[in-house]
Order: sequence, then structure tokens, then C-alpha cells
Amino acid sequence: MPIISVIIPAYNCESFIGKAISSVRTQTMQDFEIVVVDDGSTDRTLSVVESLARQDKRIKIVSQKNSGKPSVTRNVGIRNSSGEYLCFLDGDDFYLPRKLEKELEILRKYPAVDLVFHDVLEQTDRHAPMEGSYLGRAGFPANAADYIFRVEDGVYLCRENFYNFMSACCATILMSAPMLKRACLDSQMVWFPEFMTIGEDIDLWFRLAMSYGFAYLDESLSCYRRHDKSITKNVESFLKGSIEVHNRNYQRGCHLFTKGEKIRYKSRISALHWHLAYYLYSKFEMTAARKEIINSLKLNFTFKALFTFVKSLLPLNIIRFCKAYSQRQTV
Repeated sequence: MPIISVIIPAYNCESFIGKAISSVRTQTMQDFEIVVVDDGSTDRTLSVVESLARQDKRIKIVSQKNSGKPSVTRNVGIRNSSGEYLCFLDGDDFYLPRKLEKELEILRKYPAVDLVFHDVLEQTDRHAPMEGSYLGRAGFPANAADYIFRVEDGVYLCRENFYNFMSACCATILMSAPMLKRACLDSQMVWFPEFMTIGEDIDLWFRLAMSYGFAYLDESLSCYRRHDKSITKNVESFLKGSIEVHNRNYQRGCHLFTKGEKIRYKSRISALHWHLAYYLYSKFEMTAARKEIINSLKLNFTFKALFTFVKSLLPLNIIRFCKAYSQRQTV
């Protein structure tokens, strides 16, 4: 039985999947299995994986009809894995060489830790690195100083209220970042919620953070690839999914938040509603935009949202004219 199972959902990522799998195979820690769940790819993704599997018996392939949901493929991967510890990697991302070694070391060194996560680098599909890192740009761990404490250089243990920080301030954990004990999932009736297309991973991390010990490794050990085919590129779906997961989480955990955390969290959800409203406004879907502005104002009153609501009441031909005029002025 392998110590670690790395679960890779894959759909139409023939250009990236080889790099993803190679980044696991070349880890400094070699006791693992790779479970690739092909979600009905119509390109050469499956052929690439099959070719690699003939070279490495640690690669297990599960092929299924397209579900269109990463949550489904990840749950299938969990059910078909056997490692004591679980990691996840999307088919278009990749690990840095010491990811498995360093996270496993923390889980073994600190028995109270059930999940450890790290920072993540980002790059475009043209291999151009983005400046800084995901958590570096968010000012973590400085902004989380009241919720974590350093136990050694670059290693922080999260306090019992770390869930509050994740909720009200910054979700913190990208998909390729955590390593967790399989036993954590035994208490969860649902792993990745399969009715969700966006935010299903954050929903699970929220639930685990309420009950289990987390640790943070202050180092970038994986890379997230931004490209046009990424599911998060659909702005409307991304915002609606984000609102749904945060609304669910607020209802689930509001009894744990301080007054200040409740205000911050409501403001955070309000901002998502406003961004969705502005996106709909830019598409001239005024009825839907006004609904989202009202949702935003109910959570946190801002003059920006109020002004957008007033603009949305103007005749559509005037709104179109103003937008066209504004675009000409910026050219």
C-alpha cells in the first residue's frame, strides 16, 4: 500500500497532463500512487496517460463518461485510492520536486496536524510566471497572525479559530496545496459536494478546518496554471459558485464568528454580489444586475453599489451610449 495517493482529475488537457504526472513521478519522496480520473476527454489526454502508465505501474487510470464537474472526478479518485495520505493535483497544474517530502515530514512530526498546506506559484499557459505567489500577494501569514503561530522556520500551526480566518478573510488553500490524512474524510458524509461546479474544494476545506488541526508550510511547492480553458475563466459561473459556497459556509459557521468576523465576512460576500452585479450590468442584463446589487446592499451598504443600482434604472439606450462613449475615451 502506498503512503500517499495523488489524485489527478483530467479533462481535455493533453498539453498539460504529461507535465502534471511527471511532476509527481520526479518527487524526492517516491512512495506514492497516482490516480488519474479521465472525465470523458475527447482529445488525446487519455492516450497520453495510458502511455505513461505503461512506463510506471504506480499510475492507476479510471476512465468515466464526462461529468463536467471536478467534484465528481475527485470523489471517484478518492474511492479508487489507497494511500494513508491524500493530495490533489489538477491535470493542468504541477508540483515542485519536494512537495510530498516536505508535507509528509510535517504530518509525521506534529501528530495534532491532520492537514498541511503550502503557498502556490502561478503562471500563464505560455509558461510566463506571475509576480509573487498566491498567499504572498494576500499578505499571508502576516494577516493571519492572530490565527497561526510559528513553531519553526517556515512552519506555522493553525489555531482552533483558523476556520474563522479562512471564512472572513482568505480561503487560503488552492487545490494543489494540501496533504491530508485520509482519516479526516471518515467524519464527512460528503467529500467534494457533487452538486457544485465552483467552490467544492473550499467547501471541504472549510468543513475540515472546523474540526481538524491545520498547519502551514511557508513555501511555494506547486504551480497553478492560468489559461483560457480554466473553469474559473467563466466569470459569471465563478462568482455565482463563490457566492453559493460562502453563503453555505456563513450559515454553517456563523455561531463561531466574533462580531467583527461576521461584519468582515458579510462584507466579503457583499463584494461578490456587487462584482456579479457589475458583470451583469456590463452585459446589459439590468434586472438580474439590480437583484445582485440589492443582495449586496443587504449585507453591506456602500455608495458604490447604490450608485450602480441608480445607473441600472436608466433607459437601456442611454446606458449603451454611455458605455460606448466611455470605451471610445479609453482608446
